[in-house]
This record gives sequence, C-alpha cells and structure tokens, in this order.
Amino acid sequence: MKIVLDPGHSGPVEPGACAGGVRECDVVLAIARLLAEQLEEQGYEVLLTRSGDIATDDLAFRAELANVHQADLFISIHANSVANPAARGTEVYHFPGSEQGRRLASLIQRRLVAELNTADRGVKEANFQVLRETQCPAVLVEVAFVSHEQDRQLLTAYAGQLGAAIAISTAITQYAGR
Repeated sequence: MKIVLDPGHSGPVEPGACAGGVRECDVVLAIARLLAEQLEEQGYEVLLTRSGDIATDDLAFRAELANVHQADLFISIHANSVANPAARGTEVYHFPGSEQGRRLASLIQRRLVAELNTADRGVKEANFQVLRETQCPAVLVEVAFVSHEQDRQLLTAYAGQLGAAIAISTAITQYAGR
C-alpha cells in the first residue's frame, strides 16, 4: 500500500499557525517523520510531500504528487489555531461524499483522541483543495491546537508527537485490515 503523508504548510514562506513561539509547519513535520517510520516498519510504501522547509505555499503539487504516484491513501497533517485560546482538541476532515475518506477519518479521530487524550471535536467534511484534488481516499488531520497552551505542549513534546504518529499508524492499519 502506497501512502502519501503531507506535513502541512511549508516553513518560512507559509509556516501555518504560530503561537507561543511554535510554528505549525515544524510540529507537523516532526509528526509526519515519526509516522513515516512507523508505517515503513510495517511494510507500507511512504512518500512525504516535503522533508523540510520548502519555498512555496502552493497546494496543488501535494495532491498531484499523490495522484502521479498512484497513492492508496493521502494523509495531510496539521495543527489547528483560532483566536479563542480556550479552543482545543482533535478533528479530522474528509471530502464530502467520500465514504472511504469518512471511514479513514473516523478511525484516525478515534485513535488520536484515545492516545492523546484530546477533546473530541469530531469528524467533519470539507472541500479543501488537497482533499478535493486527490484521487485516493484522503483526510486532513488537525492533531491539536497550537493556540491552546496544553495542546501546544502536547504538539511540541516528543511523547505527544510519537503518540500522534502511533495513533494515526494504528488507524491506517485498521483501515487496511491488517
């Protein structure tokens, strides 16, 4: 099974959410690297959309990469942020009407909330470009809120990053029926 992991955002050009000195692009890349290791150890073929900072904020190449490599799954990893510092938790998005996307999103949501003990914000539908343009089941994972102090600590701690990677890996294995 081929899996494309998309650590959201790009670094200096578009760092994503920033709070408390933490950049979303950095924490999601750390999680994606750990997740790639977990998946490769289980025999999955894994491709990352970026392995470090990149000089673009373009989104089209992410879905195109999955499509060109005929990926079986596409997982975009993010950290949420809002102006309200009390907002916290985990949510996973899939493209409207995608039953396989919904199934994968539900499995990931359940495992992340259980592993990280985050607030369950649910599985949601969205017309995000990376979900809309990807030809395989695709999800966008908002692991936790970089704008919430406790969630931010979870996102920056190695134990939290590893926990997120293990949860997502376990959900993918469940999805694949292994």
